[in-house]
Amino acid sequence: MPDYRIKKIFLDESARGDELTSAILQHYPDIEPTIVQGFPLKSTHHSNPKTVLYLTHSKGSIVKDCPGIVPEHLCCRYQVINQTLNCPLNCSYCILQDYLNQAATVIYTDVDIIQRAVQQRVTTQPQRFFRFGTGELGDSLALPASRLFAQRLIPFFASLPNAILELKTKTVAIDDLLGLSHNEHTVIAWSLNAAAVIKQEEHGTASLTDRISAAQRVQDAGYLLAFHFDPLVLIPDANTAYRQVIDVLFEKIEPARIAWISLGSLRFPQSLEERIRQRYPNTKLLPAEMIAGRDRKMRYFRPLRVNLYRSTYQYIKTLAPDVFVYLCMETPRIWEEVTGSRPQDNTELDYRFALNLYQCFPRTVTLAPLRAAYY
Repeated sequence: MPDYRIKKIFLDESARGDELTSAILQHYPDIEPTIVQGFPLKSTHHSNPKTVLYLTHSKGSIVKDCPGIVPEHLCCRYQVINQTLNCPLNCSYCILQDYLNQAATVIYTDVDIIQRAVQQRVTTQPQRFFRFGTGELGDSLALPASRLFAQRLIPFFASLPNAILELKTKTVAIDDLLGLSHNEHTVIAWSLNAAAVIKQEEHGTASLTDRISAAQRVQDAGYLLAFHFDPLVLIPDANTAYRQVIDVLFEKIEPARIAWISLGSLRFPQSLEERIRQRYPNTKLLPAEMIAGRDRKMRYFRPLRVNLYRSTYQYIKTLAPDVFVYLCMETPRIWEEVTGSRPQDNTELDYRFALNLYQCFPRTVTLAPLRAAYY
């Protein structure tokens, strides 16, 4: 396994005076940062981008709508905070390797600007409950810089009446978060998979049992939890393998502390297939019975993924009938075949999230959501 410890730091002039910048540099006392005005992110003469940090200010909007919104799929209107661009983990199926080709891991340090962008979004629609997350373009907790950012976001979100923060990870790096005041407005989430998939395809990540043990510690600290069975992979006897994961999960975790669970199948752009073959010659993901969908991503044939979705969904509901379970980036037809119903549209799915949080976590959502406020 390659060593992805940080070996070089480039510090943009714009970020020199930031409090987050100082905290990050203190974490690497043996690395003298190189001061720059801009950085050739497309350059190839630097070392592995996973070993290089570039601390800078954002040049555009960091807070955005989830990019999963396409007409053919139901999307939950999640909000993403793209503060960390790249990931030190090494999952063979990771979509980042297809389009994050800059020469460094980019860290935006202008926390005040990011918080103001969040504040502006939530105040323009005070009757809508928003879900934000930092795990779109990198693991939320894998890098010290990402964790330091999370430590500043958690108290900020604790004060927002109509928003919640989700931190997604495949690590166990939660120690620095346990004592923070979160007011049940932060969800700490883990991506879960069958043990065989983690071992074969999710290089550098924590084991299944370690992830769930970390989740138990977070649960004891009063945080809400979430879990993402994404991607579900068609390994031999997959239905049994994922039921075993669910058994391990509910041995340690109380369903009443779970804000949501998502299900998503293996999917990736057609352009990523050759890159996977080159970088991970021992992968078990390819070849597979897949077809290009309307979003131009390779997916398992519909009957195959419906079978795996349905088995996993029904088993979760057997053990935890009240937990909110949703499908990520799937069509209304798949929703119908798996769950027996479907949201009318993206807005209704967003509303369902808020309504479930209000019913299950009244400390988090204190006012009953109004359907009209979501349209």
